[in-house]
Amino acid sequence: MKFACTVLATYAMVLFGFAGFGSAEPILPDVAKVDLYPRGARVLFSVPVAPHVNFDLPGSFDPSTVRPLPADGQKIMSFEATGVPRPGWIPEALRDLHAQIKENEKKLAVLTGRTSAIKQSFELLSGPLPKDLKGSDMPEYVDAARKTRENLETELIAVSAEMDETKKILDALTADFSSRMPPNSDTAVRISARVEGGDQLFVEAWTQQAGWNPFYRMNLDTPSGAIHSSLLAGARQHTGIVLEGDLFFHTAVPSTTVAPPDLPPLVADFAAKKVRRSDVMKEMAEISSRANFELAVPAPAAPPEILTAMTDMTTMAKGTLPGDNRQAEFLLGEFDLKSDVSIVSVPVLSEEAWITAETKKLPTPLLPGPAELSVDGRLSAKTRLAEQGAGTDLLLAFGKMPLVKAVREKMVSKEGSTWTGKGRLEDGYFIEITNGLEKKISVVLKDRIPVSAREKISVETIKIEPKPDEQDKESILSWKLSLAPGEKKRVEVLFRISFPAEETVVFR
Repeated sequence: MKFACTVLATYAMVLFGFAGFGSAEPILPDVAKVDLYPRGARVLFSVPVAPHVNFDLPGSFDPSTVRPLPADGQKIMSFEATGVPRPGWIPEALRDLHAQIKENEKKLAVLTGRTSAIKQSFELLSGPLPKDLKGSDMPEYVDAARKTRENLETELIAVSAEMDETKKILDALTADFSSRMPPNSDTAVRISARVEGGDQLFVEAWTQQAGWNPFYRMNLDTPSGAIHSSLLAGARQHTGIVLEGDLFFHTAVPSTTVAPPDLPPLVADFAAKKVRRSDVMKEMAEISSRANFELAVPAPAAPPEILTAMTDMTTMAKGTLPGDNRQAEFLLGEFDLKSDVSIVSVPVLSEEAWITAETKKLPTPLLPGPAELSVDGRLSAKTRLAEQGAGTDLLLAFGKMPLVKAVREKMVSKEGSTWTGKGRLEDGYFIEITNGLEKKISVVLKDRIPVSAREKISVETIKIEPKPDEQDKESILSWKLSLAPGEKKRVEVLFRISFPAEETVVFR
C-alpha cells in the first residue's frame, strides 16, 4: 500500500511538472491589463498569491518576455518561465467547433462502414447460385436477388451522396479550425514562483500574435458641409485566450534596444585615389559597429480620450478581443469637422468631377490610417489619411461624380519657322463640361498651359476664353462655373511656344 501511494504521488508530480509535494495544480490566470501595439501586445496577468504559484500561458507568448511585477512589500523568492509540451490543447472558444469536427468524423466513419457492407453484399449476390437451389425455385430466387440488388444500389447512391456532403462539411470545419488555432498550440509557457506577501501576483508577458491599426469613417453632409467622423481601432490577436476589459491602444512599439544619439564630426578630406577591397570591408565593419538609433515620432490620436507621453500616444476602449485571430472593431472617439464643399473638375486627369471638402485649422490631430468616406449617408470612396496635427488644413476628395463630366479635346497643332530661324508651335485645347444633375451646381474647373523650363523656350498665351478666375505662378488655370441642370459650357485655351529650330520640345 505504501509503495502504491508513492507511485501515485510520483505520477502526479511528473504529470503537472512541479517539484515537491506542496506544489499545486496550474491555475488559470486573470487578465488584468492589455496593451496593444501596431505589432504585438503586452498582457498583464494576475493570480492569487500562494506559497507556490503555478500556472500556464499559451505557447503563443514568448517565455523570455515573462517577468513578475511585485507589488509594494511583496517578495519574489523564485520565478521561472519555461516552454513545455502541451499536445492536444484546444482553446475554450474552439471546443464546440472541435466537437463538430469529431462528430462529422464519426459520421463519416459510419457511412464508410455502410458503404463497405453494401459492396460486400454486392459480391455475395454476384457469386454462384446455391447448390441446393431447385429449378422450380430459380425464378423466385432471381427475382428476389434482383430486388435486393436494386435496393442496395439505391442505398449506396444515398450513402455516397451523404458521404460527399459530410466530407465537404468536414473539410470546411477543419479549415476553419486550423486557421483559428493559435501558433505553437502544442506548447505552453509554464510559470512557477514562490511569493511572500500580497494578495495577487502580477505577471507580464509579450506576444507577437496581436496587433491593431486605426481607421476612420467619415460622412460628409453636403448641405451643411459638416463631416461627422469616427475613429476606430481594428484589432486582432491569436493567442488562444480571450482578452477583455480595458484595452489600451498604443501608436508606437517599445524599442528593444536603444542608445544615446552620437553625432560624429563632419570632416572634409581628399578622396582616396584607389580603394582596396580590404579597406571597404573595414569601413563597413566600422559603420556597423556604430550605435544606431531611431527617434520615435508618435502619431497623434483623435478625442475623446488620449494619453500623451514623450514616446507614445495611447487611447483606450473597453471590450472583448477573441483569441482566434478574428478582426474586432472598437470605437475610440467621434468628432465633427466644419468644411467648405466644392465640386472640382480636372479633365486632364478624369472626365468625372470630384466632390471635395476642405477643413481649415483642424481642431484635433489625425492618426495615419485608412478611411471610409460617405456622402449624405452613402458610401462613396476609400482613402488613406496622412498624419496631421491640430491647426493644419485638411483637403479630402469624397469620390467622383459620374453625372458631372468634362470632355477635353486637343486642338490641331501648327508648326513652322520664322525669319529668325527659330521654330514655333501653336497648340491648345477646348473643354466642354456638362451638369447631369437635377440641381444647379458650382464647379471649379482646373487645367493648365505649359511653363518654360529653359530661357530659350518662350510660352505666349494667344486665347483663353472665358478668362480664368485664377492663374498661379505654375500656370494652373481655374474657372468657377455655375451650371444649371443639363447645362453645358465650353472653355477654349490656345498658346504659342517659340524655341530654337534645331531643338525638339517635349512636355513633362
